[in-house]
Amino acid sequence: MRGEFKSTLDAKGRMNFPVKLREELGAVFMISKTIGAECIKVYTVEDWQALVAKIRTLPQTKTANLQRVLFGSAFEIEPDKQGRALIPAPLREYAGLTTDVVIVGLEGRAEIWDKEKWEKFNEEQNAQSLVDVAMELEL
Repeated sequence: MRGEFKSTLDAKGRMNFPVKLREELGAVFMISKTIGAECIKVYTVEDWQALVAKIRTLPQTKTANLQRVLFGSAFEIEPDKQGRALIPAPLREYAGLTTDVVIVGLEGRAEIWDKEKWEKFNEEQNAQSLVDVAMELEL
């Protein structure tokens, strides 16, 4: 899944996931805090299980805090027939979600951003660091 999808949160904290995203994510998917950014990460169930398995291969002394943040903030999401899903209040607060949100597709995962925060993030990107990575990847 790639691209940007705009959505809105209603008064109950529900948002609509576009059909294309629901098709790629599956009928049920996982959401949790994102490490290093004020947004919500969206995973397929399979990708979530792979992440859990990968974290469990490392010593708990190294991953205990990561587990607390990721696993402690994880929710299973199942959109209704209209494609609406409740984003739990702790995650809405963490990401600072207001009414307007953006879902950013990240090839197999996605992120949910407050629209203003997403725009600010894009404005603040250091173009040279992006060029350096692109050159390394030979894009």
